[in-house]
Parts: sequence; structure tokens; C-alpha cells
Amino acid sequence: VRAVSLSTELYSERRRRGHGPLKAREKAFAFGLILCALLLAYSYAYLDAILAVLSETVLGAVGVSASYLEANSNLGYTCSAAILSLFYFWLWKRIKRGYPEQPATLAFRPLGGAFRMLLIGLGAGGVSLLWLNFAEAVQSSIPALQSSYDTFNSEMGAFEHGDYIWMLLTVSVIGPLVEELLFRGLVFHLFERSFKSERAAVILSALLFGIWHEIFVQSVYTFMIGLILGYLYAKTRKIIWPFLVHLVNNFSGTLPPGFDGEFANMLVNLASLICIPVLIILLWRMEKNTKQIEKALP
Repeated sequence: VRAVSLSTELYSERRRRGHGPLKAREKAFAFGLILCALLLAYSYAYLDAILAVLSETVLGAVGVSASYLEANSNLGYTCSAAILSLFYFWLWKRIKRGYPEQPATLAFRPLGGAFRMLLIGLGAGGVSLLWLNFAEAVQSSIPALQSSYDTFNSEMGAFEHGDYIWMLLTVSVIGPLVEELLFRGLVFHLFERSFKSERAAVILSALLFGIWHEIFVQSVYTFMIGLILGYLYAKTRKIIWPFLVHLVNNFSGTLPPGFDGEFANMLVNLASLICIPVLIILLWRMEKNTKQIEKALP
């Protein structure tokens, strides 16, 4: 009996110290969640490409001409992103079942919130602009950076072919939606559940968001924007707010024909730079309000 008692005490002590089977299972579960987050992020490009090809095949079968599809490659990717948005939304809601999320500590009224997101989106664009101008200024002295910058410009130029509506939907509407559902929805949730830390989820989802873009010049500013988007989701627990910021940021770089001249771009860039201090002030006030609410929580 004494031996059994000692064995039980030792087992309990090992569990308290993190060496028991329960702790091992928790670690394995957490590791599995991390792998799922990585798999979801890096499978997106392949799923997107496959679904784009399938979408173009279906569109061709229903009468869309091959020449139109060839000239408007964004059409297939628009359809692909719409399909993936529905799938990620369903998967996100299913994974969240039975797991208690942190309570929201920020809430916005529709119009007031939309206006704040407009200012934050422009400010985020200003941060991106500063980084891109810096990268352009120093690229000649850093060959690797110059190569990355040239690749970035080439990739961005590829979206500008064909009818504007498909570029608008791909880059500024459905593209941001599917990325928010993936990174601020699924990936954020999996990281938060794995590390049991809201802050870790914000940082890691932003880091993965940056790395996922692959081009170094782009990865730097998408990581910074990812921090802002993750923070907004973490505090509001609503995907709509980071989506609006993402939409504004992307739309400011894809103005419609007739409004994308040098003067219009200068105005947008100026507004983006002006909104950088506005962005800082808004985030500071949000954090201040959040801390007050968190103190009141039980």
C-alpha cells in the first residue's frame, strides 16, 4: 500500500512539473496545431492556383472565350479566392466550436468603426510607402535587396493586365477577405490555442503572413501590417475590422483607371503619410481603452 501511495504521489508530482502523460499530450496537441497553421498558410498558394485553373475551365465550358480568359487571368483567381473564402469561413467556425475565445475588449459602431479603419488603412499604407522608398533608395548598394525589389515590381505589374474589375476584386476585395479569414481567422486561432497567448498569436500570425508573401521587400511591410491587423482582431474578435483595413491598404495601390495618374497617386501617398501619426494615436487610444476594460474583467 505504501509503495502504491508513493507511486501515486510521484505520478502527481511529475504531472505538476509537466512530465506526465497529460502534459505530453498537451504539448503534442499544441505542436499539431502549429503544424496545421503552417500547412494552411502554405497550402493556400497551391489551392488557389488549382482552383483558378478549374474556374477558368468551367468558365470556358459555359461560353467565356479563351482569349478573354487569357487576357483576364485575375478572373480565375477571383473565383478561386471566393471559393476559398467560403471554405476557410466554414473551417474557421468549425474549429472554434467548443473552444472559449478571449472576450472582446474593443467594440466599434458601424460608421465610426469604418471611419477609423479607413484612417488606419491609410496609415498602414504610409508605413509601407516609407519602407518601399527606403528599399528603393538603398537597393543599389545591396544586390539581394535590389533583386527582391525588382521581383516585387514585376509581381505587382502582373496584376494590372485585363479588365480593372477583376484586379479590383482580386487585390482589394476578395483577396483581402480570404487572407483575413486564413491568417486572422484560422492561423491566429490555432496559434492562440497552441500557445495560450493572445500576444503570441498576434506576432506569429503576422510573421507567417509576412513570410508567406515570399518576396523580402514585401514581407517586411506585410509583417508590420499583419501586426496591426492581428491586434485589431485580437481586441475586437471581429474579422470585419482587419478586413476593412486590409481593403483600404490594398485599394490605395490599385486606383481605378482615370484616377491612377501621377497627381492622384501623389494625393493618396500624401494622405497615407499624414495618417501615420493618426494611426499611432488611434492604436494608442485603443490600447489605453483596452487596458481599462481588461482591469474591469473578472
